[in-house]
Amino acid sequence: MNSLINRPFSLVYRSIYTTSRYFCKPEVPRNVYEEFQSAHNQEKPGAVYDKKPFRMSLKQGQKYSWCFCGKSKTQPLCDGTHKIVHFKIEQKPIRFMVEKDGDYYLCNCKQTKNRPFCDGSHKTLP
Repeated sequence: MNSLINRPFSLVYRSIYTTSRYFCKPEVPRNVYEEFQSAHNQEKPGAVYDKKPFRMSLKQGQKYSWCFCGKSKTQPLCDGTHKIVHFKIEQKPIRFMVEKDGDYYLCNCKQTKNRPFCDGSHKTLP
């Protein structure tokens, strides 16, 4: 305690409140199923559903279909809405798997470069 009193306030404040999360950019997960399908190469981005990512618990080895058109009622996962002919939707769902069980942030703005995982692209939207 005596050492805290002798140190300048700025150093004490920095040592108490500074953690690596403020300096490190979080690692974006990888789609381990990407090499088996080509839907991730679609150029036209999907419609923005929400400007916040969706946190979801995913299991290793299970295949998921992420909605890329932005019209699904079961966001962020696909419900087949893109197949309705009169909507004329060009985007196809992104099928993906994760490397390990855990919570992941899936993109809801559909502008991510690392489909289907959020990479912070929603922060640049108007």
